[in-house]
Amino acid sequence: MGMENPGLRTLTAFLRQVQRNAPVNFSTLCAEHNSGYDMVNRYLRYCLGRGFIAVESERRTRGRYPSRSYALTEKGLHLLRVLKS
Repeated sequence: MGMENPGLRTLTAFLRQVQRNAPVNFSTLCAEHNSGYDMVNRYLRYCLGRGFIAVESERRTRGRYPSRSYALTEKGLHLLRVLKS
């Protein structure tokens, strides 16, 4: 189940966190955002689906899933600039 429409303040904070730490991985987002894995995962899917962030790199690790790093796209940077003004 996807996220309908996240709160603007929380979305802005999430995008700023990605911008500040880029390229940032899932674990870092969870640790800094002080949110559970589920919440960060929902924001990642929402932002990836709308083109605000993109996978910067992906590498295989010993785990089941690859380790991905994320960064803001031009669309995400533009959204932050609009929200700032």
